[in-house]
Amino acid sequence: MTTENRQPLDPAIAEIERKWKESGIPDLYAGRNGPVSRERARNIRAFLYPKPNLPTGKLERTSIAGPNGPITIEIVQPVEGAPIGTLVYFHGGGYIVGDIDSHQAHAIRFANRARVVVVNVDYRLAPEHPFPQGVEDAIAGAKWAHANLDRLGGAGKPLAVGGDSAGGNFAAVTAVKCREAGIKLAAQVLLYGAFDVRKDRNPDIREPYFGSGDVEAKLNDVRASPILADLKGLAPAIIGVGPYDFLYEHSVNYHAALKAVGVPVIYREFPTLNHGFFSYTSISPASAAAADLICDDLRGLLA
Repeated sequence: MTTENRQPLDPAIAEIERKWKESGIPDLYAGRNGPVSRERARNIRAFLYPKPNLPTGKLERTSIAGPNGPITIEIVQPVEGAPIGTLVYFHGGGYIVGDIDSHQAHAIRFANRARVVVVNVDYRLAPEHPFPQGVEDAIAGAKWAHANLDRLGGAGKPLAVGGDSAGGNFAAVTAVKCREAGIKLAAQVLLYGAFDVRKDRNPDIREPYFGSGDVEAKLNDVRASPILADLKGLAPAIIGVGPYDFLYEHSVNYHAALKAVGVPVIYREFPTLNHGFFSYTSISPASAAAADLICDDLRGLLA
């Protein structure tokens, strides 16, 4: 599929875009002020696409050690049934907004539908904590989960990583770093991620995240642009994207790069969806169906 033959944008998502424009609320990252952007994001979510009401298993918040200080995580148990594995999840938000609460429903959906224990990682955000602190937290979260599977989805059961948008970038990087550390992953779930940030030059995201100094060197770091890494031998990938996504080509190109070196990929392109569809499940049936299919794909790989 290409953007030229896509179907009309899902009406529920089109209505979100209409209401946002009508409200006069600026883009999330306008002004390059982290706290302001986070408050704006919370208000937009409450106003336009609130969390879905999902049955919820046990939730446990705790803190783990990280290279830049303690990292808060939330461990999400499936609502019923013994887990078949563990998923370490990294939320989206342009490296600047988002947290455990904003993406808690993502973790709950994965826990229930894929029947996994989810470790939702509250990594450090820019601009207060610029690159590479956030992705270092993500990698630390996966390594902690690998060392503690017995208290998560079960020792000897499969481990996966996943994330959406900026979190998809972190998941792809973490998959590379886990392979380098000898940690075997069963899957990587990559939802509309940024996989080659050399091509993503939005200054309202780039400048807070990459800060000052040699920005070009940072853009070419595999911890920023995982497409530059040696991708051979990585865990099987699930890629989910819609053709209305401003990062659409990132998923298309990363899919091709993984396939070129023999990494198995389940590639899901949803013809009516845009960036962030996993967050729109309470108001968009098409988004809910897409999210459920991705969860089913993960369950299939882990089982």
